[in-house]
Amino acid sequence: MINSSIILAFVMFSVVAGAAGLTVAVRSWAVRRDALVLPSDRCSHTIPTPHGGGIAIGAISIILGVLFSVLDWVPDSSMVAFMCLGFVMLALGVWDDFGDISSKLRLFAHFVVVAIGMWSIPKLPVFSVFGVQVDSSVAFLLWPMLAFAWVWLINLYNFMDGIDGLAAIQALLLFGGMALNFWYVGYDQWAWICVFLLGAVLGFTILNWPPAKIFMGDGGSGFLGFIIGFMMLLSAAQTKVSMWSWIILLTLFIADATTTLLVRFFTGQNILQAHRLHAYQKLAQRAGRHAPVTLGYGALMLTVLLPASMLANKFPYSGPLVFAALFALASASAIWLGAGRLKKPDAQ
Repeated sequence: MINSSIILAFVMFSVVAGAAGLTVAVRSWAVRRDALVLPSDRCSHTIPTPHGGGIAIGAISIILGVLFSVLDWVPDSSMVAFMCLGFVMLALGVWDDFGDISSKLRLFAHFVVVAIGMWSIPKLPVFSVFGVQVDSSVAFLLWPMLAFAWVWLINLYNFMDGIDGLAAIQALLLFGGMALNFWYVGYDQWAWICVFLLGAVLGFTILNWPPAKIFMGDGGSGFLGFIIGFMMLLSAAQTKVSMWSWIILLTLFIADATTTLLVRFFTGQNILQAHRLHAYQKLAQRAGRHAPVTLGYGALMLTVLLPASMLANKFPYSGPLVFAALFALASASAIWLGAGRLKKPDAQ
């Protein structure tokens, strides 16, 4: 009989190879169709680059949903929702990448998809906020809050996909970090779910690493924001792993996107207008390259956020405090870097 470890390793290899091969195919198609993102003063790139590479992440992840269901790692109803809604999110993003969709219609679709996704989860997750157990007894308050947070996650993931490799490394280390958290408390099946999703992102990252040969696009970033939120809620409902572990690993993205949005709002800017005012974009402008910023974010995740997420997993009551402290530090750093602020005009 073949050892199960060999089978899992083969599946992982197939996932990475499949995602990489599909990314190459999408890039080839985009180049032939001249579907390129052109440099502008609202983006951080200097050469025309094909986009839509996130199609590979979405397609492989949806196929993985079939595997997770067949192996009975997650409820069939939840995986059907994962695959169908994931496909909708991917298609919506690809439409935005290669066509034109109004921001209002896109946001409305996000809320519809999130509402159905929350309905598909068997039970409301129970989590602790400063020692108080929050469960279905306050569902009428919790569900709308979670829905808005999930929609914000989808959108902020798109906002943070502005330099080579950043959104990819966030997903890689998020899924890798959560795999460690699940293994730590004995949820091996959930750990493998995270590892396989990591593999789908890794195959794409090979071509997205600075200097990127293809961009993720709205299809990939929106899809990742959706499945991260989905897996966060589903795992919190099915396991004892703290949802705060997921949130803590997302701290840099949450803080940068949220702080930048608030600064732009309070300084009277049009928050619906494209820009490159996030802290990570300011850092990339200073460095003159994307790789140091992407590697820096990855290093912070490994050295600060990963240990913090495991602390929240071991001591669930600490989760909100740990996140609040890290968010405050990250937000203060973003403000110090000038996140959200326009350059002052040169004196005449």
